[in-house]
Amino acid sequence: MEREIRILHTADTHIGYRQYHSEVRRQDFIDAFSRVIDDAVEMKMDAVIHAGDLFDSRNPTLEDILDTINILSKLKQYNIPFLSIVGNHESKQHTQWLDLFESMEIAIRLGTDPYRIEDVAIYGIDNVPRSKIQLFDYSKFTDENCGEYNIVVMHQLMSPFPFGEWDCEEVIKGLPFEVHAILLGDYHKNEKTKVDQTWVTYCGSTERNSASESDARTYNIITINDNGIDIGRRNILTREFLFIPVELRDRDTAYELIINSIKEYDVSEKVVFVDISGNPEVAISYNEIEEFLASQNALVTRIRDMRRGEDILEDKAVEVSFSDPDEAVKREIRKMTLTSGGIMIDEIVRDPDVPKTKVDLEAETRIGNLLSSIDFMQPGTHMIPKNTETDADTETGTPVDEIYALESVNDQKVAENTDEYNASTGTEKGTAPEDIISQDEAELSRTCEETEEELSEPPGNSAPTKKKVEAPKPKQYNLGDYL
Repeated sequence: MEREIRILHTADTHIGYRQYHSEVRRQDFIDAFSRVIDDAVEMKMDAVIHAGDLFDSRNPTLEDILDTINILSKLKQYNIPFLSIVGNHESKQHTQWLDLFESMEIAIRLGTDPYRIEDVAIYGIDNVPRSKIQLFDYSKFTDENCGEYNIVVMHQLMSPFPFGEWDCEEVIKGLPFEVHAILLGDYHKNEKTKVDQTWVTYCGSTERNSASESDARTYNIITINDNGIDIGRRNILTREFLFIPVELRDRDTAYELIINSIKEYDVSEKVVFVDISGNPEVAISYNEIEEFLASQNALVTRIRDMRRGEDILEDKAVEVSFSDPDEAVKREIRKMTLTSGGIMIDEIVRDPDVPKTKVDLEAETRIGNLLSSIDFMQPGTHMIPKNTETDADTETGTPVDEIYALESVNDQKVAENTDEYNASTGTEKGTAPEDIISQDEAELSRTCEETEEELSEPPGNSAPTKKKVEAPKPKQYNLGDYL
């Protein structure tokens, strides 16, 4: 090599995280990242590699975006490239925030084509969901532009480290070039090991995302020269998390013991955890403890009563796995009491192959086909048309057009609506809905006959004429009634 190459490796900055609902803690995450970038400038690094989760959310606030742009602009002033991949927290379906920063020329998104720093080639693999790891396509990579030293940047939980979901050895064997180092993000603890002859390392997060991350926050310094690759680490100055243990024995002296224990520490501007253990029969008020800590200028207060198993959920070591989002949604949809039409519309709306401008047309077409295939005379359908035949008993033989009656599937609803109908029409209480419909049909028939008789009588000396009576139009129903 012509000269020594030095690269700063960081990850999991989680900018925008309002930990404990504190605006001050949100600023802490930005400040920690800013300190890392300041160190890179001061040490005149050849590049800064970020291994994913720059943001805590895929929808960061405008303030978070502007703060990040200002920080990355420091590197551009000193011609230090910011090389990054997309983590699971910030990942969007299509265009990533990293693409925006690349268009502004303050960042470079790593991928299958390596970024070269002299004889060092750096590749990137964005976060891959657990369900798709086995389907990962290594053929996208080639050895055409690889370097004397090849580095791969990933954001995954990797074996042989804790909670590993993807085997480092598989990645090394699957890529078509020799891998000299894998720089990782996602696991918030600084770790380093060798898999065969390949260095594999986590740099750790830049701020504490939970109380369980008690170690100092760090980043890595990767040094590459003729002697090979060396990986060192450096601590980051962050806000202190303070843990105060209290063991209760006597009920009468409980508060005195807690207050005196807190007074032994400087809690000002710190995130404070009071861990209570001991006699479970001693009852205490958490409010009084929190009020005292607030009077001592503690930034954040957390009371953890270990006697009853009360702990902060974020501090518990929970093994988390992620399934394919589309499959998860489909499973939840199937649990809902949707009709076939409702399920069909849901599938149309979420179908990536149906353009948004064609959703309404596609829905109309498919629902129309569905309605044409439904036999509305079958029991259990929501809408049953009742068509009367030609009335042979009437004098004119006039056919009575379609008269529709809505038959509810829910018997209880029918019973409730019956009393309301009786009250509004003056019908005798207890009359069944089908009797009411029969009475209405009979009344309609009588009205038609009387009207025809009146029209048949000639006024004065005019000749007798008959005028066809227009039957009432059928009630129209919305498409939503079928869904």
